[in-house]
Amino acid sequence: MNVNGFGLLNTFCLVLNSGQHNSDYAIALYLMPRLGNIQSVSITEIIDSAFVTRSAVRRFCNRMGFTSFSDLKDGITSALFPSDLNARDLEQDLNAYRAALDSGIQGMFIQMERTVDNEVIEGLARELHTNSHVTLACAGNTSGVLNRFQQELFFAGKLTEVVTSDYESRLTRKPAQDTSLLVVVSASGVFARSFDYLIRQVDARKVLITANLELLNWDAYDHVLCLSEDQEGRDALGIYGKYGISYFFDLLSSSYLHLFGLPILAQHK
Repeated sequence: MNVNGFGLLNTFCLVLNSGQHNSDYAIALYLMPRLGNIQSVSITEIIDSAFVTRSAVRRFCNRMGFTSFSDLKDGITSALFPSDLNARDLEQDLNAYRAALDSGIQGMFIQMERTVDNEVIEGLARELHTNSHVTLACAGNTSGVLNRFQQELFFAGKLTEVVTSDYESRLTRKPAQDTSLLVVVSASGVFARSFDYLIRQVDARKVLITANLELLNWDAYDHVLCLSEDQEGRDALGIYGKYGISYFFDLLSSSYLHLFGLPILAQHK
């Protein structure tokens, strides 16, 4: 899979939310209700229905990180289920789903108290602080968590870079700073597995945060934090991806602000 596919839906949303009603918007708007059947869509259909040119479709694909419309369609097919929808029983009613979700979240909290205790979290906070250049990389469906984390660290005067698309060009770029830390976030492990070849090219200390060790080859990373005790990564409800990652970064933000943000925050009280 083209690694840019992991940021595809995020980039797709940026186009739709941009407020610019240009060719990119017209193409994205036409494709949006057809994502589930994208393989049947042709370039000619887009040209005729969205009133754009063939070159506009080509430029749209390039901006999405793909060389052709065929590659884009394959990327959309692979990224179609950004959370747990491909594993969830959609015939389950709300009561049953809520009971399973509540039980799963409670179990997640219990496990994470053991897998990432306060010492582990504070250790990573100190790593973030001591490295002059910190990059956080994830698939598009995790970007909201990392963007919020990035913004919270502003209040401690810490700048991090969040990469959720165009991975190859952005991560292999040599930073000007002397010390670099790359944190890869992949709850299911799929993003990290597809990302492995690229990680090996990055000149930085590398940390992986995941909830699934089954799919992974650890030797590309200096440190691996697994949030789940289930080594086979069974998480049909996507609990770690949707709630565990948010919980972890909330704790990490609190730790960082407590350790390094108090002098700055005190000035505003």
